Amino acid sequence: MAESDEQYDALGAVYERAKHIPTGLAERATVLSAVGDLRGRSVLDVACGTGFYARLFHDLGAVRVVGVDSAGEMIGYARHVEGREPRGITYERHDATALPVLGEFDVVTALWLLGYADDEPALDVMIGNLAANLAPGGRLVVLVPNPDADWDLLALYGRYGYEITRTGPMNVKQPVKVHVLGDPPFDFDSFYWERGVFDAALTRAGLADVTRHPAVTPDDERGEEFWGPLRKSPSFAVFTAARAES
Repeated sequence: MAESDEQYDALGAVYERAKHIPTGLAERATVLSAVGDLRGRSVLDVACGTGFYARLFHDLGAVRVVGVDSAGEMIGYARHVEGREPRGITYERHDATALPVLGEFDVVTALWLLGYADDEPALDVMIGNLAANLAPGGRLVVLVPNPDADWDLLALYGRYGYEITRTGPMNVKQPVKVHVLGDPPFDFDSFYWERGVFDAALTRAGLADVTRHPAVTPDDERGEEFWGPLRKSPSFAVFTAARAES
């Protein structure tokens, strides 16, 4: 294996580990519940990262999948996997604040993207760009940090695979550090916005049927004692909205 392949595989092993810890399993179950049946559908995955969800959407029956990310190393890894395991997914490098119209998609997803907007005007630009890529009647699915987070419950979130620490005051958005447990551990910054900001921005974009979806957790042997607190205060929230039929 070439050195670049080894580097790509190491990158994927670290970043995709967060998809397999308990909170990642709940995130995945909630996202898939929100996107609905993908068979025969087209999907644009904005902020696709390593292509984890793009590959999953294809494997669940989407006939056209395009992944977009602003980070060159993420797009590089996603293309590396596509070259090794061809699915027909295409990946493009774009920043969400300048996302062009790449087509009319039945589903547009933006997972962990909107929380990184600089401010509310930038948030409106991002959502406008996402909405411009929806086909009439298409569905936008966004995953953001939970605006109703119970910080006492999040303080116990290590059992779900990572720890969340507030790093500054709340001023429309609350900066935090997320520490993903495991070997090796890694950190990233995130922002928990005030309640109502995301819903209002989706509505301002002219989208209809703005809906927040309840957190979905795996039905496994860990049971309600383990999963109940996560459903009560997950680290994430999933919203959907629709473009009107023309």
